[in-house]
Amino acid sequence: MKDRYVRLVLDGTEGEPHKVETGIPQGSPAAPILFITYLLGIFEEVERECEGVRALSFADDISWWVEGKTEEEVTNKLSNASEVACRWGDKNGVTFDHNKSEAILFSRKRKAPTATIRTGGTEVAFNKETTRWLGVWLDSHLTLRDHQKVMLKKGRKAWARLKRLTGQMGLTAGNCRKVMTACVQSVAMYGSELWWKGEGKQGMAGGAAELHQLVNLEAWAVTGCFRTTNQAALGNEAGLRPAVAQLNNRQRRFDVRLLALPRGDEARKIVGAPSGIGRRLEEALGYSGRMEETITLPLAAKRLDLETIVEEKEEAKRTAGRERAGLTIFTDGSRASSGATGYAVTWKSGSK
Repeated sequence: MKDRYVRLVLDGTEGEPHKVETGIPQGSPAAPILFITYLLGIFEEVERECEGVRALSFADDISWWVEGKTEEEVTNKLSNASEVACRWGDKNGVTFDHNKSEAILFSRKRKAPTATIRTGGTEVAFNKETTRWLGVWLDSHLTLRDHQKVMLKKGRKAWARLKRLTGQMGLTAGNCRKVMTACVQSVAMYGSELWWKGEGKQGMAGGAAELHQLVNLEAWAVTGCFRTTNQAALGNEAGLRPAVAQLNNRQRRFDVRLLALPRGDEARKIVGAPSGIGRRLEEALGYSGRMEETITLPLAAKRLDLETIVEEKEEAKRTAGRERAGLTIFTDGSRASSGATGYAVTWKSGSK
C-alpha cells in the first residue's frame, strides 16, 4: 500500500518511475474488503432515510427491496431509495452506472407493470421477462421455471464439451465421474433447492425427468456403454445417483446449512416460514427435533491484558519452564493435516 511506483514500458523502452499515491495493486486481497467497508455507509443511510427499504446486496451488486400494496407505492419507494443513494454517492465520490440498473416486480397479477422508477435522471421500467441476480433467473411470479430451463441448457452444453475426455483423452472412469459431478451436475442443479417441491408434486415430473436424462448421458460418458444399456444398471455402474435422489439430498443439505447459521441471521428464518419455500424446506428436512445452534458472541468490551512471547526453539524451552501466575498458553505453531494447531494450557494460582 506504500512506496509503490509505476513505470511505462513501450517497445522495450522504459519510462521514468512515478509514485502511486492512490488506489491499491490490482488483484490485491484487500480490494474487496476495502470496497465493502467503503460502501457500508450507503446501506445505513438509505435504510434510515427511506422507511420500508432494505438492502440486498453482494459485492458491487447493490439492490433495494421494498414491499407495497400497489405498483405506484413500490415505484415511489424505489425512486426515493435511488435518490438517497445517488446523493450519498455524490458526497462520497461514488458513481453509479444507471444504464445497468434493472427492476423487477413480484406479484400474483398477470398484468405487466407499466410504471417506471427514476434513478439518476434515467427511467427504469420493470422487466417483463426474467431478471438474473446472483446466478438465479427470477420471474415476476417466482416460479423459477426459466431458471430451471437455463441451468439445464448450460448443463447439457458442459456435458457436450466434457464427454470427449473419456474416449479420446483417456480419462479413467472414476475421474470422469468426478468431472461430470463437479462440472455438469453442479451447473444443471444450481438453485434447485429453491424450485424443487418433491417427487410426485405438481409440476415437478417434467423437470426431474429432464435432469434424469442428463444423468443418463453422464453415466454413458463415464462408462462408455451402449446407449441401449439398461438405465438403472448404467447409473449403478457409473456411480451416479438418480436425479430425484440428488434433488432431495441437495435440498436437505441446504436446510441444514440454513439452520446452522448463527441465531438472528435472516436466512435462518426461511426454513419453516409461512411461505411456499419455507414449508417445502421444512418438509424436505423431515426433522422437527433439536438442532445444534451457532451463537455469535459479542466482542469483549475490554482488551485482555495479555503478553505474547515469541522465542527461538532453545530459548522458548527455557521460557516455558519458568513458572507464571495465571493463564499461560504454549504452542509451536505446528499444524495437523486437518489444519488444527496443537497447544498446551496451564493455570497457576497466586501473584507474580
